[in-house]
Amino acid sequence: MDGGFSFSKPEFDLESTVERAMAVVDRTLQPSVEEAREVVDKVRGSRPLVAPGDLVAQVTRGNRLRAARAVSYSLPSILPGYGTVLSAAGLPVALREALKEAVSATVRVGLLHGRDLDDPQLTRTAVLLVLTEGAVELDKTGRIRPEAVLGPHAALVGRPAAYDALVALTAAERQEIAASQSEILRAWALAVGPPLLAGLLPFGLGPMAAANYVQHVLKGAIAAATTVFGHADPVSVTVDDLPGRETREDGPGVREPER
Repeated sequence: MDGGFSFSKPEFDLESTVERAMAVVDRTLQPSVEEAREVVDKVRGSRPLVAPGDLVAQVTRGNRLRAARAVSYSLPSILPGYGTVLSAAGLPVALREALKEAVSATVRVGLLHGRDLDDPQLTRTAVLLVLTEGAVELDKTGRIRPEAVLGPHAALVGRPAAYDALVALTAAERQEIAASQSEILRAWALAVGPPLLAGLLPFGLGPMAAANYVQHVLKGAIAAATTVFGHADPVSVTVDDLPGRETREDGPGVREPER
């Protein structure tokens, strides 16, 4: 006779996760824009001359900490068996919190780079593009391909200053990306969800592993948002590159060019 109890291996319910993810994006997007403005304005007000790229870590620090904390609380596996089963029930909550903070961090990065996020459709499209890029970067299986998710707009993934390209699209073209929301979130869930099963390890190891992993997820989302919202690199011009008549040096014996 077998002693003890046997527990089935936790499973990752992709379909229900996608449904929850769509609701999270719908519920989170607009409040995130309003909250992000306060955070970005405060940071920019105290350091107005610092380049946006140098402030990204400061602006998104709260998102990374909240995501890690929420995931570790959602996966309280302490003892083998019962604790693992309880943690499996918390997995959807962990995914929801990770997605919510990824969306919030994306919006903060967009505002930090001076992007106009007042258009809800354009903002949603940009966020979905960031999530797609994050999913592609996290995927180690090769199953997530941008062309399968975004179709004719797949070239936007990984493109610097892709937000400018989104602005240039027609409303109908942006709607094509928005219509792929379920597929985008499916790809995101496939990339993020299964590794979070590490959070089901016993003796407290799981929550630590999951918290570290979700920090990695958030960093990837922030990097993708910086790529999407960042501006194209300006052309670098030195004094030596300027025509002679445009160069002026003040000093004895130096005559100002004739006008």
